[in-house]
Amino acid sequence: MGPGQNFVDWDDKYSTGIPLVDEQHKHLIDITNELHRACLLSDNNALEQFRKTVHETVAYVKYHFSTEEQVMEKTDYPGLAEHKKIHAKFAKEVLQIAVAFEEGKKLIANQFVRFLRDWVLSHVAIDDSKMGDFIIELQKNGKLGKITMRRKNDSREEKKIVLAIDNSREQLSMFKTCLSGMCDVYTCESTLRALEMVKRMEVDIMLLEPDMPEINCFEFLQRLRSGQKQRHIPVIVVSGRLDEKFMTTLKKSGANDFIAKPLDPELLKQKILQQFNKN
Repeated sequence: MGPGQNFVDWDDKYSTGIPLVDEQHKHLIDITNELHRACLLSDNNALEQFRKTVHETVAYVKYHFSTEEQVMEKTDYPGLAEHKKIHAKFAKEVLQIAVAFEEGKKLIANQFVRFLRDWVLSHVAIDDSKMGDFIIELQKNGKLGKITMRRKNDSREEKKIVLAIDNSREQLSMFKTCLSGMCDVYTCESTLRALEMVKRMEVDIMLLEPDMPEINCFEFLQRLRSGQKQRHIPVIVVSGRLDEKFMTTLKKSGANDFIAKPLDPELLKQKILQQFNKN
């Protein structure tokens, strides 16, 4: 396999016929290729790159499974219970691998990548194809109404979705803790990966650390605002360096609001609610 080749490629034979689900499957394949490329790196950044991508894999797998389960619930898919068991088993295995890796336990990277590839392709080809056939039949018969891909809170209201981008695991964990119950929080340690994720996710608001290593915050905002689907997503910049000139420049680039580090949880909630109420 040459350096420019993918470890695995999408094939239309894996299509479920549900565009959003298929887009997410393609992104899972992208993540698998990203993990494989990290395995091939020989410099000191290889381990760190692999760790970041494993972390994002866990977050996106959870989001994708939530999407599929919403589809199945809203269409009364008869295989829902069994499908959820399959999801739960796989999510548990991936999470255990990620936690062990974070704790410094040995991980044979190529084995994990092959495990991810084989599971995704077999699950899509067998289990998801059954779901797709069922839903396509509903569509043909005009029995399928509007489907939204959101989980519900205890009041049966659909929860808002926040995508938090930061290179600090502690900060990302704080976002999750602070907003637990209020929103579904998904995290990403890569600005470039976040730009790909937001194309395939329903996102209501983004939290952005401006000092990320791949691209600067101004380029990130420019790319975000150039996309038709994601251009209107509010962005709150979360930073320890919020001087007036910096904030003015960021606002011109497309930032909607700002909050300083160290984080004030109540202020963050207020600012998020303000953005939700504007839309």
